Formats: sequence, structure tokens, C-alpha cells
Amino acid sequence: MHEVALVGDLVDAAVEHAAGRPASLVHIRFASTIPEDVLRQAWQMLTTGTPLEHADLLADPVAVRLACDCGFDGVLEHDDVIGPGSVVCPSCSQLRSVPVTPELELLEVRSAP
Repeated sequence: MHEVALVGDLVDAAVEHAAGRPASLVHIRFASTIPEDVLRQAWQMLTTGTPLEHADLLADPVAVRLACDCGFDGVLEHDDVIGPGSVVCPSCSQLRSVPVTPELELLEVRSAP
């Protein structure tokens, strides 16, 4: 499950940003191709015992969209992705290209008061 590895990298970056201080909030942006429940489970598992353990996770979704020649124009989900920039249209099952966008992005780490 590559989502756990992605969240691991995110946790490492947030811990570094926290510089040893406990965090109260971590704000991220995540692609619609990552299931939010998986993201949150990985976050909870990987932040245990770190300065982020008690931080609130504010996660803003970003829609990864596809406009296909078949007429599909919508948001892509996890099962539609084959690899970076490669997706399968959920309507016609054709392989399509989409711009590569960050799957997870750290926006802010707030220190606890």
C-alpha cells in the first residue's frame, strides 16, 4: 500500500518542521486518488510516539479530474490510478494521461501552546 509510504514521508517532514516541539495542528492537502480513511489510519499509526501524536490533522482534498473523449468528466478515485500521470477512465476503461500532481502536500505545522 503506497499510501502508507507517502504518509510516512509526510510525517517525517512534519516532525522535522516541528523541531522537537509538540504540534497542535498539521494541515495537509491530499489528492482525491488517496482514500481519506486510509490516509487517517496511516497518520494515526505513524504519528504515535512522535511530536505529532496529539496534533489535529486538517486534511483538504484536491480533486484529480479527467475529461475523457468518451464524455466522462469527473473526479478520479484510487482505483482509477495506474501510476504517476496514468489513469483508466472509469467510464470507458481506456488508458488516459493526466498531469502529475502531488498526492500529499504539507501546508502547515502549528506548535502546541
